[in-house]
Formats: sequence, C-alpha cells, structure tokens
Amino acid sequence: MTPPASSPSPSGTGPDTSPTDPSEGPPPDAPAGKAGAVGAAMQTGLARAGRFLRRYWFWGVLALAGALLWQDLQPEVTVEETGPVAPDFALEQMNGETFRLSDHRGEVVVLNIWATWCDPCHTEAPGFVELQNEFAGEVTFVGLSIDDGGFAAVRPFARKYDLNYPQLASQTVAWEKYGRSQAVPRTFVLDRQGRIRYRHTGLLLKGRLTLVLDELTAEPPR
Repeated sequence: MTPPASSPSPSGTGPDTSPTDPSEGPPPDAPAGKAGAVGAAMQTGLARAGRFLRRYWFWGVLALAGALLWQDLQPEVTVEETGPVAPDFALEQMNGETFRLSDHRGEVVVLNIWATWCDPCHTEAPGFVELQNEFAGEVTFVGLSIDDGGFAAVRPFARKYDLNYPQLASQTVAWEKYGRSQAVPRTFVLDRQGRIRYRHTGLLLKGRLTLVLDELTAEPPR
C-alpha cells in the first residue's frame, strides 16, 4: 500500500514542518523519564557506596580504634584549681549498705553517672576497675545508674565487669543534683575537700583519668 501523501506546507513547497507550539509543553512521558533517570542515578550511587563500605569497613574500624588509643596515650587534661562542692546525697548501695558522699571527704572520689544501655559505659568500665585497684585507699569510685530498671538492670552489668566499687541507682539524684541530662557517661572527679575539680561527658579512658587522679592524689590533705 502506498503511504498517504504529506499535506502541503503553507508555502506550498513541501510537507508541513511547523514547530510544535511551546505552550503545549513537553510530551506527557517526559517527567516520568526524568524521575526514572534520577532514581537510577540514586540506585547506582547507593550501590557504589555499599561496595565501598564493604570493601573498606576495616579501615574505618582501625581509624576509630587509633583515635581512641591516641586519646588514651596522649590525653589533654585540665584539672581546675578549685571548684564547687559536689551536692551531697545518701543512697542505698546494691549490697544494701548506705553510701553517703560526704562520708568520703579526705579521699578523691570518682562519681560516674552511667546506664547499661550506654556503649561507652561498657568500654570504660574495665579501666575503672583497674584504677580502683591501683589507687585503693586514696580514691573511691562510685557508679550512679540512671537505668529505669534500677538494680535489676545493674546487677548483670556488675557481674559481667566484676565491678569492685559501690553501685547506686537513682535518676532523681543524677538529674536533680548533677544536671537533668540523658547524656551518659558523665564523670565528676572530686578532690579531698569534696570539690568538683574535673568533669567529663562521654567516654573516659584509663590513660586520661590516671592523669587526673595522679594530680589530685598528689595534693596534700588540707
């Protein structure tokens, strides 16, 4: 079959090749085509990112470990010349005895506010156990948990890390006396007069804390 002849152009010189009216806009499938191209580009980018992470995850872990080791070996520590007296409190320990903060005047005290769901708290606990042994008789560590479950949550943690210092549990004391914050761990180091001379929010490794304790235990009793 012979195809139909083209209609003449207005000039009569050939087929009608007038441009499409711009007001008619792009073809109906143009936006979908653009969206598809963007989606494909995103999928390609995510696939490349996934391959990169699978290939180089080890180096990320190694870099993090190196940063933590550097913090521990080359810490920058500033112990204040003086500070406010730490708010006193008395709470029942996990063993049933009463712990009163003011009873420990004359000792350096490390008050650690923590929770079992806090990953850095797990990381720093073994160092605290070691330091409590190394500074026995001069330093008292005390843990103050803000877990909703109280001692029921603390006991498995204490057994896991063989904690050798008093364990307390009170959201009320932690928040009303030491700042209403969910941020943990938070560590306060008190001198022999009960003044807060050093405070730290976040992971506190053994190397950094050792410098603080060395300085405060070297101060003569007043």
